[in-house]
Amino acid sequence: MVDYVQSAKAGIESVQFIDDLIREYLLFRGFKSTLMSFEEDLEKDQDKGFSAEKIVDELLTMATELRVDDFLEYWKYLTFRFFSHLSPKYHRTTKMFETRIIRLFLVAAVKAGERAQIRRFMDTHGHTLGKQGGDWIPWLGIEYVENPAGRPEFQNFFSDHWYTSLRTALVDFVQTIFPAMAVPRIMLFDKERRKIEALQRRIKLFEEQTSDETRIKAIEATEYETSLVENHIGSVDVVKSPAIKAADTATTAAAVGEPTDIGQTVGIIQTEEPSSMLKISREDIFLEHNSGISLAKFSVTGDLIASYDDESILKIWSPDPLSSTPKMKNELDFTVSAMTWDRKHAHLLYLYDEDGYIHTLNTNSNLLNPHLVAEKRHPWIQAMRASSISSSLLTVCSAKPENTSDLSLRIWDASANKMLATKRLNSKIDTHGVSAALNHNGNLAVLAYNTGFVKLLDTRSFETVARIDTKQQDLCAIEFSMDEDSVMAVTEEGRLTQWSLRKDNQMLAESTLGISTGSGAGTGTGISASTSTSTAVLAELRLDSDRVAFTPDRESIVVAPKDQCLVFNVDSAAMTDATRRHKDLVSCIDFAADKSLSASDDGTIRIAQYRKV
Repeated sequence: MVDYVQSAKAGIESVQFIDDLIREYLLFRGFKSTLMSFEEDLEKDQDKGFSAEKIVDELLTMATELRVDDFLEYWKYLTFRFFSHLSPKYHRTTKMFETRIIRLFLVAAVKAGERAQIRRFMDTHGHTLGKQGGDWIPWLGIEYVENPAGRPEFQNFFSDHWYTSLRTALVDFVQTIFPAMAVPRIMLFDKERRKIEALQRRIKLFEEQTSDETRIKAIEATEYETSLVENHIGSVDVVKSPAIKAADTATTAAAVGEPTDIGQTVGIIQTEEPSSMLKISREDIFLEHNSGISLAKFSVTGDLIASYDDESILKIWSPDPLSSTPKMKNELDFTVSAMTWDRKHAHLLYLYDEDGYIHTLNTNSNLLNPHLVAEKRHPWIQAMRASSISSSLLTVCSAKPENTSDLSLRIWDASANKMLATKRLNSKIDTHGVSAALNHNGNLAVLAYNTGFVKLLDTRSFETVARIDTKQQDLCAIEFSMDEDSVMAVTEEGRLTQWSLRKDNQMLAESTLGISTGSGAGTGTGISASTSTSTAVLAELRLDSDRVAFTPDRESIVVAPKDQCLVFNVDSAAMTDATRRHKDLVSCIDFAADKSLSASDDGTIRIAQYRKV
């Protein structure tokens, strides 16, 4: 089993220990009434401390003691609590066990001579069972059979061996469910301990293997690699954004006394070189797919990658060659339109399909469960974002694929399988694209329409908190600043602006990312406004929401206008580095921790590791 599954299982198995810790804590704090309530809840615990044997024994005891109503109610609870979260392929298994326990009840009633119990059960449920047909037909009349144990169709069910086999199989089935559960952080202390021990072992191993000679070689190799990267993108000092060039032009004009309109727009982003630059320290390429990759996302920690290709193959894998996490490959029978990781439960991945269903993939057990359904009138997903502190999901869907004038916003509680809030937004102006972002606690959402309008919404009530008219066409990406007092918007042509959330329509800063100049930097043949570039080529150098990613500290932005990632400093708009090229266009990018990924139509994924200099 993978380490995630082992950790989840260990967390479940440590429930008794955690219960004891809670008792000690409550006693230490003097919370006696809380302790009494806790003990009362434990006595009524239907999960039986997540003991599969206790749960199964409770079920079988209810059946053999002819408490059929209690059994059916308990089975209903287990179905809602556990079985409903399983992949559809397990539904048949769940139904099979329900059928067998019902037959155990009927056998127990015959043995006890309580045939009246059978009649009452059949009066209530016989019609439903009869519609299932098949081997249920003989059982409908078992109360009238004089010696069922001697009949071939019933004989096996009266043996001790059948009862033992049923119990063993049911225990095994219930035990497989627990590792698929999203457990609270208090139950993952063992996972954290193992992670720390694994890191300590790796550090010790690296220290033992690294001699003075290998250190010198590593430094030389790093210097050589860095020179290659610098040659690959050209000198950073030479690469200037149009905003910097405009400022230089303005300075020159002022020196000779010429009039200039540079600076008339409020708050142009400072154009001095950044105090720290984000540079690529290592870059790797992975060929995980045989067809073009349409979606790729880092997990919250950046340890895992979920990638989905044009052949509906979803892979979960780690870019770390020392990782013990095995690759998972799923051939899906639906088309994925969007996906995002749960930011609280790092092993859960949400997939939005073209029919409006949200599927949850548990990467611990590789179980897939469709449980959230969007409104059929708005099936086209425009954005799906996960909250950082809860299992809440924001979905922004439109009635038509290319027209976002009619939107449906929803907040889902993925852990409880229910919708928390919904709002429909209608725009009087035709819009053809919208991007979205959530703040750190998920209480605020910002929407950016491609027409230039930005809305700030309270996700608890979906009331509009602020409106901004950026007067910029083709907005394609939006993100909160680090202090969340402002938002940063990006257009398809690479214009970056920052807007205050405290004062409507106040621009704090603006610049233009040199995506045309940068995209040619890898070969030294930059594309600028003065070159005779065809309209078709320039049309490729445009951004969308899937090819824009801010770093977690919001100090840098990574964009992919064509076949490589370009890294810019947000304050100065200076390009600080660029990845190597893919053989085809980049379809999507992502950034987590200190690394970025770029997925391409050629089936490759590039992982770049960064450092600040």
